[in-house]
Amino acid sequence: MKTVISHIIVVTLSLIISCKSEKQDIQWYTFEEGITQAKKQDKLILLDIYAKWCHWCNVMENTTYRNKVVIKLIKEHYIPIRVDADQRPDLNKKYNQGGLPSTVILTPEAKIVYGTIYVPPEDMIKLLQQFAKMSKQEIQEYIDRNQMLQELHQKKFERVTQKKYIKKSYLDFVYKILEKKFDQEHGGFKGSPKFPQEELVYFLILYSLFNQPAKEFLEKTLHGYSLLIDKEEGGIYRYGTLTDWTEPHYEKLLKDQADISVMFFNAFSFLGKENLKKYANLLVFFMEKKLYDPKTGYFYNSQGADIVNEKGTLLFTGEEFFPKPKEEREKIIKNLGYSPKIDKSIYFPMNALASRAFLYSYMYNQNRNHLHIGIKTLEKIIKEGFTSKGIKYSPTIDSYYLNSQVYTLETLLVAYQITSQPKYLKLIKKLISILDKNYFSKKIRIYTDQKDIGLNTKKISFIDDIISLNARLCRVMYGISLLEGDLSYKEKADSIIAVLPRSFHLYTAVSYYLFHYSPLATHIIGNQKDKDPFLRYAFTAFPLWSFSQFIDKKDRKTLEKLGYKPPKDTTAYICGINICFKEETNPKNLKRDIFSTFKIYIQ
Repeated sequence: MKTVISHIIVVTLSLIISCKSEKQDIQWYTFEEGITQAKKQDKLILLDIYAKWCHWCNVMENTTYRNKVVIKLIKEHYIPIRVDADQRPDLNKKYNQGGLPSTVILTPEAKIVYGTIYVPPEDMIKLLQQFAKMSKQEIQEYIDRNQMLQELHQKKFERVTQKKYIKKSYLDFVYKILEKKFDQEHGGFKGSPKFPQEELVYFLILYSLFNQPAKEFLEKTLHGYSLLIDKEEGGIYRYGTLTDWTEPHYEKLLKDQADISVMFFNAFSFLGKENLKKYANLLVFFMEKKLYDPKTGYFYNSQGADIVNEKGTLLFTGEEFFPKPKEEREKIIKNLGYSPKIDKSIYFPMNALASRAFLYSYMYNQNRNHLHIGIKTLEKIIKEGFTSKGIKYSPTIDSYYLNSQVYTLETLLVAYQITSQPKYLKLIKKLISILDKNYFSKKIRIYTDQKDIGLNTKKISFIDDIISLNARLCRVMYGISLLEGDLSYKEKADSIIAVLPRSFHLYTAVSYYLFHYSPLATHIIGNQKDKDPFLRYAFTAFPLWSFSQFIDKKDRKTLEKLGYKPPKDTTAYICGINICFKEETNPKNLKRDIFSTFKIYIQ
């Protein structure tokens, strides 16, 4: 992909004009329809995995798939299947070849013969001709080779997820590897493309907090991420193609806005620099203005990289559009009659993340409209998506994936902390019990998707990695243990942490921090009139590693369960898993108290 990026930066206007008159003759099948046709006609399958937001998918659609020779070869020798990566995460995980677009040759039985990513017209012609001429024996040799590699990956994964001792020394090992991989000049990892990864920031924060200063790495990385933010209209682009974070790809995904805004809020809590809060707000602002639909109460999935019409014809590339100031962008939109494409699909896991981001924004900005949006979205997800199998993938797709469950749990935990409503706590427990029943793999001892989609070992930015999902889930379980005083959730999380792979994996490292330097809980007990300021100061102290809850001092049942007596005045108790360290009656001192308590861990 790197060579492709350097080879084709901008699709020229002459190419775009020539494509407008070219009729799209490929009649794409859905996956299930295509498999049926391939078996019926005994043909190989050409699988195109794309996304509506994807720049290179637009380029390939307007060049490769509108080339007359390519169209002719496909018609004669292949069954063409097109899959939307966002609508079918199961197929995307199983067949994605390392990015979008993914181009895959399959047998009628849907076995992989060959796979790659972006393919320009001249290369596609050679590719299609090559496999069309192959004998069944030659095809089988490709299949056998791919199956052997898949089996090796599976065996390796099962080997690295064997139960092991959770060594504290692993944290220093990860940091030493990170030092070698780190881009000392620009932040993030060396090389390109450069993606904003929240787990890198979280690890650097925790390493600075509990081990030794890594703030220089942290601040350079955060600055690098900020260069991907659209300063004109808000939102963060998906990645930078160059090592200095410049020449970005201009897609803006809901998932990225939600996760990275929460990351910036946490970084602001730790470093106290106002520009970090500003960056978080720019992402929330974009979600509210461009992706939120107040009529449905849901967020749309993405804003695409380019301007295309309803037929998919590329009218204006992101490279030409987004570097311009807002006024010029508006003129272009007015002249074309089109703007960067908004994918109005609604997916529950991404909406859960957006809900969480808006709840964060409420706590940091005291914007009650953001509280309303966050709660409204979460309540709609629960009402329309929660079944006995867990959270559905979308209002229209009755499929169930691990990310829907994990992201909803994260949001329910935040909603409980800031509203104190017990119903969210009950939903968390109910959803975890569904996970235990339907998503836990006894073979590899972690939570997995229900469908057997195979093991995709490629690290792909927009595909939810099974390790990252289990690590995020462990943090939720620690939070419930701390707030409920129920160690069974911590024990469950510890059993998962013990099998996470211990090669260089930042999510594993963050999970090891859970075990060795457990987060804190701030139990606020007192009068309702004191609730808001206490919760606000407690939550915004450092929500990544400090949970908070308010308990009315009249709630004797909960106080008895947690081992508290009603205080005379509203009091915050700062506690670990098994012990309370401090108590505080002035909410403005909570951040100081929480961070001073962390220092006890490293004395």
